[in-house]
Amino acid sequence: MTPEQVEAYASHVRILEITQKLSTDDVVPADRFRRSPSPPPEYDNAGRRINTRHSRYRDRLLGERHSLIQHATRIIPSYRLPVGYTYRSPAMLKEKVFIPVKDFPEVNFIGQILGPRGSSLKDMATKSGATILLRGKGSVKEGRGTRGGRGGRDRDNLENEPLHCLVIADTRDKIDKARILIQGTIEMAATTPEHANDRKRQQLRALAVANGTFRDDEGLRGVVDETYMSNVTCRVCGGHGHIARDFDRTAKY
Repeated sequence: MTPEQVEAYASHVRILEITQKLSTDDVVPADRFRRSPSPPPEYDNAGRRINTRHSRYRDRLLGERHSLIQHATRIIPSYRLPVGYTYRSPAMLKEKVFIPVKDFPEVNFIGQILGPRGSSLKDMATKSGATILLRGKGSVKEGRGTRGGRGGRDRDNLENEPLHCLVIADTRDKIDKARILIQGTIEMAATTPEHANDRKRQQLRALAVANGTFRDDEGLRGVVDETYMSNVTCRVCGGHGHIARDFDRTAKY
């Protein structure tokens, strides 16, 4: 068998194996030592827990099977989907990471998290694969959402909660990555003196570049002005710095 045929066969066998587990509801590993630690409980609007061990393993198998089927349709000619196959994306997970503005009122956490034009927040979202939103008191600038209508109601809801980052993702792993990045930013902003905060320095540099006002003078640090004496001597007057043909004979010395 060629490597491509081996890959296609392995994908097909794994799809059948997962389909069998899902059909018999045998989704939780029997070996309790292989089980990962349970995350904090999460509940839907009806008060039902949505991240039980069973639901987490089932969603994981559904996601794996979906990826394998998408791959199989590309590498196996005339591939037939499993009977009754329908893909339902896993329920989105949400977590709030609160920002200690009361403990550190002098720290500009919002600026550190957002960065120039939101670039730092976008970078954390890209690295983690999660959606990160700034919510709570102080997250909306004055003048926005203060008028009537839905915007005003949304502002009221935001102001009723402490300042926090709302993290939304389809897997617990993405949530955890985003939380670690956010907490790292918060810790650096709260514990690092402003003059030693490399993150803030880089943000200010990026902002200057974006605004077109950046001037790179870092390379000039440590440069000392030096005066050089020319070794050229005039054979007419004996002076330095010019040659004989440039000697001004009409000048009075």
